[in-house]
Order: sequence, then structure tokens, then C-alpha cells
Amino acid sequence: MAMTKVTIQDVAKELGLSRNTVAKALNNSDKVSWETRFLVVEKAYEMGYSKLSPVVLNQFKIHNKTAKTKTIVVLARRELSVFWNSIILGISDELNKNGCKLQINFISEQDERELVTPLELQGDISGIIMLSVFSPEYVEKIVNQNTPVVFLDGPVDLDTHNQYGDTILCEGKNSVRKITESLIDKGFKKIGFIGDITYCKSIYDRYRGYAEALQAAGIPLDESVIASYHAKSRFYAIEDVRMALARFAYIPDAIVCANDDIALDVIKCLKEKGLSVPNDVAVTGYDDVESMSQFEPFLTTVKVDNQRLGRRLVQQLIWRSENETFPNEIIYIGVEVINRKSSERRI
Repeated sequence: MAMTKVTIQDVAKELGLSRNTVAKALNNSDKVSWETRFLVVEKAYEMGYSKLSPVVLNQFKIHNKTAKTKTIVVLARRELSVFWNSIILGISDELNKNGCKLQINFISEQDERELVTPLELQGDISGIIMLSVFSPEYVEKIVNQNTPVVFLDGPVDLDTHNQYGDTILCEGKNSVRKITESLIDKGFKKIGFIGDITYCKSIYDRYRGYAEALQAAGIPLDESVIASYHAKSRFYAIEDVRMALARFAYIPDAIVCANDDIALDVIKCLKEKGLSVPNDVAVTGYDDVESMSQFEPFLTTVKVDNQRLGRRLVQQLIWRSENETFPNEIIYIGVEVINRKSSERRI
């Protein structure tokens, strides 16, 4: 004989409370006292109410000993650095808080090309977080697992991509526009750019911020000092950065870089040419990678709170698993412009 499904009304009747009060308590509404919320959640758990949120259970220190631990799979390319490590740390912390297990899988170029998915995806998993921007074909193979998916970043065309799941991005257009405007205000007029804008939406947005700042100031875009084309390494390899600078018609007064890794390599390549930053060329980045603080000059950049970003990815995945019918979302995370010595006006 099948067991009867426990409803909110059942819990309300057991406690002698109204259905409305119980519903609010189960949603952790502050319109219900903490004591009442605790009693409701405890009773609902005892009765086997199936829609209890792990977040609510954890808050009231009620742990389901028999429930199967949820497994969240994180997929990423084999290109992790300190930047990515801190995001994964945030993901891990938030999953631990919600009683979930983390499974990280690194996807090789060959696996992506041959559409080989990790074996873990064939098991019992509760959600997927994709930290890297993969090919549309690979993404489609992943989302066919019928599991909630949250993406960090996505391709330039997010309209098509957004059908597959929620996407979280760090704001880039306005912040890089502010950085470029600051350079212009300091008297820099010949300003270059390096970053593969074909790779992902976030890099494309940063380029748009750079371009809009120049256009607003009446400074024409000079394609001869812009390296926005596709590079196999996406300019993460110093050889590609060196080649980009070699292709420049001249060395500009300032170079806006799509991220800190590119900016660091630009500084190294300029040094090879006998040029210093910022005395000869101003350089800016994006990410505020902690290891950059070891280098002089300190880099003007955009600060991203990576651990909070990782936590936000998990929060969205949990929300999505409980709200499957809601339209997919594109969420921008706020950032902070950090002005440092690398963009100072030359003496």
C-alpha cells in the first residue's frame, strides 16, 4: 500500500496552526517567530514532508540522517589558476553549508572535441556548475542529462545559450569603461586593448566598455593597436601577447587588458622592449588576482570577490532546483574598480 504524501495542511493540523502560518514558516519567513518556525520545520521533518529546503534544515540544526547526500558536479577546463581556485573554494564552502558533496571534473580539449562527458554525469547527481565556456555542442550534450545547470559566463551570444540554464557573469562593461575614462582624464589618448572578444560574453563586455569610453570622448578606435581577435590560448600564453604587441603599429600610451594575466604578460613584454610601466606605458587589468600584488607596479584592475562568486553559483543552483518552472536568468554580479600605480600619468 502506497504511503500518503504529507502536505502543509497535514503539518498545520498536527500543530494546531493555520495552513498560512505553516507555509510561511516552511519558507523561513520572518513574519513568523523563530520559535514557531523551528516547531514547524521540526514537525514537518518528523512527518516526512518532502519539500523541506536543506538551507532551512541546516539553519535550525535539523539534519536528515537517512537522506541521500546530494552531489553537485563542477566542470572546468584544465587551465585553473589562483583565480579559479578561489571560486572553487567558495563553491565548496556553500555546498558544505547545504550538506552537498562536490565533484570536480577537468575537461580536456580532446574530451570536449569528441563530446566525451564525465562518468559521474551518468550517476545520481543533483546539479551541474560549468565554470568554463565550452562549445555549444558540448554544452548541449551536458544539458541533456536533465539536471539543473548554472553557468559562469557564456558565449557572446547569450540569447541562444540562455535556453540551457541560468548564467552568472561579473559586470564588465561599466567597470572597464570607468578604467578607460580614467586613463582619458589623465591625458592618455592612444589607448590599446588586448583580449579575445570572440571567446566569451564577459571579455566582449569589457571590450565594449573600453570602446564606448573612447567613442564618448571623441577618440576614434585605432584597430592597429587593438588585439581582439581569436587566439588559441585566448592570450593566456605570453607568446600570443608578445605577438599581439609585435603586430601593433606602435606602442600606445596605455593598454587596457581583458584580465590580470594578460596585463602581467604585457608588462613583461614591454620590459623586454626596454619600456617601463607606468612611466612609458600605462597598463590595466581585470580580476584583482591576489598574486599580482607581488609585482611592481601595482596593477589598476577590477576586483571580483571570487569566493562570494562561487557561493552565488551554488545558491543559484539550489534556487533553480526548487523553482524549475521559472524562466532562465542572466545575473550580473557587482564588481569594484581598483586604481593603482600602473595607470598613473607618466612623470
